[in-house]
Amino acid sequence: MGEKGLSRPLYMAKSVQELNTNVQEIPKASPKLLVNTAKRVLNEADSLDRIKDEEKAYVLYMRYFSIVLTIQNHDDYKKNKKYYDGLLDPKTTVKVITRAEELQESLNRRYEFASSALKAEKLELEKRALEKLEQAEKEKQTKKVAQTAKSTTPSMTNGLVEEEGFIACSRLYSLMKEKCSTYFILDTRPREDFSASQMTLPNVINISEEMLNPGLTAGRIGSELDDPACSLWIKLRHSVDYLILVDWETDSLPLPAPLKTLVDAMVKWDPGKQYKSSPWVLQGGYEMWQLMYPIYTTNPRAEHRNRATVKFQEPVSLNFEYPDLDKAFLITPSPSPQKPQVVPPDTRPAVSPSFKRATKPVVTEELMDSKNNNKNSNIDSSQVYNNVSTAEGSPFKVAVDSKVNNWDVKDSNKAVDYQKTRKVIHFADKVDNIPSIPSRSLKPRELLANLTAKKMEMDKEQEILEESMKVEEDTLKKIEEMEATTTKRETAHDEQSRAQLQQTEDRLQEEINKLQAKSSEMEERYNKIHKQNEELWRMVNLALSGQLNNLNLGPSVQSELDAEAPLQKEEQEHLQKQEDKRRILQEQVERMRKERKAKEKKLREQAEKEMLLNEQKAREAEIERRKLEERRSRVDAETRSSRAKGTTGDTYMTKLRGSPRSSPIRGGSNLKRSHSAFNLSQLEDDDDKMVSGTAMPNFDRGLKPLGVPQRRNINAARQRNFEPKYGRVLPARTGLKNFGNTCYMNSIIQCLNNTTPLVKYFIEGTYSSDINPNSKCRGEIAEELGAAVNALWSGQYRSIAMRDLKSVVGHYHKPFQGYDQQDSHEFLIKLMDWLHEDLNKVTGKKPPMKEQNYDNLPDYAAAEKRIEEIRCQDQSIIYYLFHGLHRSVIVCGTCYHRSLTFEPFSILSLSFPSSSRCSLRDMLHHFYKETNIEYKCSKCKKMRNCTRKLDIWKLPPILILHLNRFEHDVLMKKQQNFVDFPLDNLDLSKHCGINNRYTKYDLYGVSNHYGTMDGGHYTAFCKSSHNKQWYKFDDHEVYDISRDTVKSSAAYLLFYEASNMNIKAAVV
Repeated sequence: MGEKGLSRPLYMAKSVQELNTNVQEIPKASPKLLVNTAKRVLNEADSLDRIKDEEKAYVLYMRYFSIVLTIQNHDDYKKNKKYYDGLLDPKTTVKVITRAEELQESLNRRYEFASSALKAEKLELEKRALEKLEQAEKEKQTKKVAQTAKSTTPSMTNGLVEEEGFIACSRLYSLMKEKCSTYFILDTRPREDFSASQMTLPNVINISEEMLNPGLTAGRIGSELDDPACSLWIKLRHSVDYLILVDWETDSLPLPAPLKTLVDAMVKWDPGKQYKSSPWVLQGGYEMWQLMYPIYTTNPRAEHRNRATVKFQEPVSLNFEYPDLDKAFLITPSPSPQKPQVVPPDTRPAVSPSFKRATKPVVTEELMDSKNNNKNSNIDSSQVYNNVSTAEGSPFKVAVDSKVNNWDVKDSNKAVDYQKTRKVIHFADKVDNIPSIPSRSLKPRELLANLTAKKMEMDKEQEILEESMKVEEDTLKKIEEMEATTTKRETAHDEQSRAQLQQTEDRLQEEINKLQAKSSEMEERYNKIHKQNEELWRMVNLALSGQLNNLNLGPSVQSELDAEAPLQKEEQEHLQKQEDKRRILQEQVERMRKERKAKEKKLREQAEKEMLLNEQKAREAEIERRKLEERRSRVDAETRSSRAKGTTGDTYMTKLRGSPRSSPIRGGSNLKRSHSAFNLSQLEDDDDKMVSGTAMPNFDRGLKPLGVPQRRNINAARQRNFEPKYGRVLPARTGLKNFGNTCYMNSIIQCLNNTTPLVKYFIEGTYSSDINPNSKCRGEIAEELGAAVNALWSGQYRSIAMRDLKSVVGHYHKPFQGYDQQDSHEFLIKLMDWLHEDLNKVTGKKPPMKEQNYDNLPDYAAAEKRIEEIRCQDQSIIYYLFHGLHRSVIVCGTCYHRSLTFEPFSILSLSFPSSSRCSLRDMLHHFYKETNIEYKCSKCKKMRNCTRKLDIWKLPPILILHLNRFEHDVLMKKQQNFVDFPLDNLDLSKHCGINNRYTKYDLYGVSNHYGTMDGGHYTAFCKSSHNKQWYKFDDHEVYDISRDTVKSSAAYLLFYEASNMNIKAAVV
């Protein structure tokens, strides 16, 4: 219950006592009905508490507590206490009471703060009223003198009368609260400043000073605004009661250029329009608003980044006359400064200017007393108070009979006083010498607002520290667990245990990486908030320590500070305790962070060593494999060369050397020839007899043994280059490089690589004994896919290139030879056909399929007969895993003869039933619905109108569904419809003819296509069979995704596996 954040403004009551009156009495009803009511009330209270509506949440929590008390006082509760306690957990009631007390405490503080702010506002209004009366008396006394010293300047300055035209922040606040008058606020601050901080009031738009160039019209302003702001500009600017202009800090005339341009656009350049309200300028600008009402801004700590330094520009005139201001300063207003005479350069005198120093006024202590002379030099308090009036009292009136807007103004009888300007400059210099002092308009209630903002920020800072400590603790636990797992893996003896521990270690590493990223993010957030809090803390402490009094900012500041000092002191003590607690938490977090980084460094060093060792082993294994292949290649070459010389089989046949009848060199010999020895001297005689004899030998070819073809080992002769990028990854988390537009191939290979029984078949090497050398591809497709699967599951490579597989498939199908984009569905069909032929155990000539004629057989007998015929031709892993059987029944509409056929399928291609969004259930229903066809009845021997019903007789362990997005119609457009398909528990029992072994399926792979008919990109989403986590395979990039992102309008091929599939039974 409850979350950190900004609370909603108070709107229901002014005190907790008044708020308690909103807790309605509980009507008399049965306890069971009240239990349901209590649950609904609690859910609503929790929802409001989460969005920080403290008042309404408090009322509902109290109402829940009242309902619980009513139930407990009922007779049924006393009889069945355990029953009702089971429905309403007493622990929940305790939590509700605790939360209600917390909300009550928070609301008490907020009501007290709001009450003090209202009192301070009321005192300020009363003070201004008194100042207005005093000023009126002074104006009567000096009226004659003012008329004689009336300035020659025009009555209109920048479109506004100097005495009037400003609206106080307190008045705008009252308009917001009363809701009896309409207003429209035009914020002319720069766009970046408006985005950083703005009023949280309705009807506020930003007309940034970047677009306010001289000569701008009202129509052009509307065209440059965005749609929401333009709508408000057109709708409200003529009809509201108050049209309020805001910049950063304008509180007197003359107006700055942006405000003057905006006023001119409405006054002069908005023809044919009549305004209900004159333009009002917010007194003190946005800076004053955020100081007085920080909770009604999006960022109360925003600063004016381009604040201009107050400078005084001396008159350009070269001769100065200093009046005696000691006598006339407070009586007669100074004349307005005259525009300097611009003298051409060639006519200026060459002599130096002369100054009359004797007439320079003496600066007295009275004139330098900032306490009595801190008012703005251009406008007095009466002017401010006069502007707190209704729109009807505005000095500007709309000229009804004029085509161009005009507002009549009063003549200005005030001018810029030279000595007052110098005094303001001196005061500004004095303030600038003290760093981070609050504004001179800061009052005690603003200090309280700063304290409240500081408390909220410190709560957020402490929350981040507590969460950081939890993250660091979790990280340290994971690191210790990983160290223990690594030790166990290194000491494990069997391969299975090491593999399981390696998976655990990889999982822990992923969790540690996520925690590290979260820790870094929280550390950055904490540093940012802590820096902001330090500046605010320094400012508030400086204000509360009394240094504002040294600036002599006004007679009302000290009294208001004394009145609200106890509350400020209490808040400051509370903040100090929080600061101490934060410092302790920060030290603990820093200590744990150092410990964690030390352990991470140690783990990183161990991982780098292990990776170097694995890479060294991999290189050595690669070198050994290449040497073995070279030796095998040498042996094969020698064997081929020896056969070319006349050898037969594995025995070399050479002609026997002739034995001479006598050897003159050796001489005679006393040895006699043995009868068992071969008489070499008769060799020539025997040859002569064979040549001269007429009888020819007879040969019986039937006695020749049948030759068994020797299976060739392609791996021994081919040297592959996967171009691997080394790196330790989880099994089957290796990416595939794209050669240009081969993403269609990568997507299908990754989906097949996550088909568990097929992967097991290739990794265990079973496929090598099933390769059919007599197939069209001679087993090359199966060999290359088996090598690719083993590489993808090795866990040694971050990515590999399948150049050999692409070369082989391109050899047997020319469109796959190039680097153009192809259809992944077509590639899947071709690949499965090739694999089926390469791994088919039925070799040689296959018996032809018989024509189906099952008129006199029941369906199950006909199905068994058909399955046996198929098995005589197809016996491969592809057939057992992916092939199912359809039953087609055609009924003649005339004689009602029933024709039965069975056809195998491997991929179901589903068309879209409509052009709108649909579900996979709709597509399957559309595919298997009963259709009317024209068919030649086998009994009538004529074409008849028949009905055809297709259903599933046998479902395979692996079901592939093709969403036919590329319909071959006239336009050849891609269907971009979103298809809602289930991730788990796809039930196909309603489409099956009999009880099937497999009826429910779970999704494990999706091939996605992004783009149009002309081009696009393929990716794959696959679910790991180990940790059930979904991953996205985007060519060489692999990263995990959430279940929610699997469904998209790009889904093209869906791979489902039976929920009750047994891997061993699936391949038998």
